[in-house]
Amino acid sequence: MTDASIPTTGFVESDFRVGRVLGRTSSVLKRNFLIFFVVTAIATLPMYLVLQRAVGDPLQTSQLKGLGIFVALVLTSLSQAIVVYGAFQDMLGRRVDLGQSVQVGLRRFFPILGLAISVTLLGILGLIALLVPGLILLTRWFVAMPACVVEELGVSSSMRRSAQLTKGHRWKIFGVMLVLLIADAIANHTIDLTLSSIANGYPALAGHVIWGGIWDAFYAIFAVVTYHDLRVAKEGVDTVEIAAVFE
Repeated sequence: MTDASIPTTGFVESDFRVGRVLGRTSSVLKRNFLIFFVVTAIATLPMYLVLQRAVGDPLQTSQLKGLGIFVALVLTSLSQAIVVYGAFQDMLGRRVDLGQSVQVGLRRFFPILGLAISVTLLGILGLIALLVPGLILLTRWFVAMPACVVEELGVSSSMRRSAQLTKGHRWKIFGVMLVLLIADAIANHTIDLTLSSIANGYPALAGHVIWGGIWDAFYAIFAVVTYHDLRVAKEGVDTVEIAAVFE
């Protein structure tokens, strides 16, 4: 049984519309908010705990930040894979099974971690070289994670697959991604301004974790739905065919 909100036939490439993707993203998150929020919030928690403790000794601060970033990268990669599977279950009209989602994420753990490290490092290098080209690279690889999980591809193959699928639609994706990143930066800055001086910063920690859980869940689902709609538009496949690899 497929979700009636996800058309499975009759797409052409011009049918890829960011507004429709955003609407479906919101619907998938709303129907499964608690599951996806818990998964992504847990993934963000260690980084904020480490950053809160990283005060005083500059060397210790640097080491703790490095540890926090690595742990966050590992957990975020796993949480994104979990969300990929869960989102596809929802789009198939099925109940999201957290246990099955975790199993799928663990099965693809090393490829998704390698992909996350590669995209992050190359994206940072691109951002350092010049801001806009760095963001364009991240746009080019925007659906690499869903491709890695769904099509069981390796690191470089996932990046090439993402580049193939996003071609012709990158400016649309870039625009939404930029808005989401700006909204994330504003929200985190606001949390720091309003809560960091209260009760040793613990309210700010809670605020960051809550916001991070919501934002990461939305961002991950947006990538999944983007991947789905790009494949439907470019290749004429349907949701059942895309998700068949999980059966």
